[in-house]
Amino acid sequence: MHSYGRAQFLLKNVSHAALEWPSALKKSLVSMHLDRVVPDAICISGNGPTLVSTDSTTLLWNKETKHTHPASLFIPRILEFRERHPDAWNSSENIFSGPEYLIYLLTDSKITILPEERFKRAYWSEEVLKEAFLEDAIKKLPPFIKPSTLAGYLTRDAAEIFSLPESLPVYAGAPDFVSALVGTATLTPGRLCDRAGSSEGINFCTQKPLTSTGIRTLPSVVPGLWNESVLLPQSGSCFSDFKMRIERERGHEVSYSALVDSILSDIKNNKENDGTILLNKIALDVKNAVNSLKEVAEKNGLNFPDTMTVTGGQGLHGGWNQFKANVTGIKIQVLSCKDAELIGDAIFAFTGMGLYSSITEASKALCKIQETFIPKEAK
Repeated sequence: MHSYGRAQFLLKNVSHAALEWPSALKKSLVSMHLDRVVPDAICISGNGPTLVSTDSTTLLWNKETKHTHPASLFIPRILEFRERHPDAWNSSENIFSGPEYLIYLLTDSKITILPEERFKRAYWSEEVLKEAFLEDAIKKLPPFIKPSTLAGYLTRDAAEIFSLPESLPVYAGAPDFVSALVGTATLTPGRLCDRAGSSEGINFCTQKPLTSTGIRTLPSVVPGLWNESVLLPQSGSCFSDFKMRIERERGHEVSYSALVDSILSDIKNNKENDGTILLNKIALDVKNAVNSLKEVAEKNGLNFPDTMTVTGGQGLHGGWNQFKANVTGIKIQVLSCKDAELIGDAIFAFTGMGLYSSITEASKALCKIQETFIPKEAK
């Protein structure tokens, strides 16, 4: 049995965006009718570089920062948080990453989820914090734990607020992109995944790190493996902006599916307009990203797959998946659950509960292919 609930963040107060998370969780739980079934556990993931102080002051992951660091994704944001919100910084005992703040609200546990030991370079160490003049952050940043670790149990207050059993176990998920890779079984060498949302990333699991311009190399959550990715940071957001423009012009809301259908019809009939230009560009960007990964893989003697799993909002539309398969020349697989991050969280929780011996075993059992789109024509 499964149930699904979703609640949108309104971001009425961006500097305290974390205040919306508990109410969104409450709405999602209500919509899932959990009065009919009692969950065994909770697992939480979310965007990593978002930072939240104890009083809910929030620096979202996509806020610009003038700071840089050659390795860490977090050091620039920690510096930015301290400069933008000095009062919250000075008064807060702890600074949390996004999902860990919600875990803290539910359990009172203070932790930071480290996907795998090699990710420390992308996070922080005491030495790196000192080098960045962040000695005052050392005690504020909670200790690392691994995904699938039992983070804590629901407090009495949290249980009452969310109408859940007291002492319900809460497990550590991972940053959202890691959870999505787990939820697409991109955990064995040769697996290819298109994580397509507001931004997009083509991810390729390898046995060794690859080095090439335009390709980001990060450790896999599985020790000894690596994730090579090409980022398309605005593919989904560009389409969302286009959709909003169309809605303003027409004076009413337009469904995502209807808009994509209309654009694909125009493409089929060789009509050129802003919509067809945009959809063609997104598909060609994906094709170029796949080809970049294929080229560097083959240069390193690695076999490259002929199939790619798609997850996220763009994976919901069959016609768009078929068009992407046609343009890229690669088979597109869609899972039974399009929100792979949620399956990733289930995998982390079930592994932590001992139902599977590893996340790799759990992903093979839970990641089910629903449909495959075969390229009909190369463009």
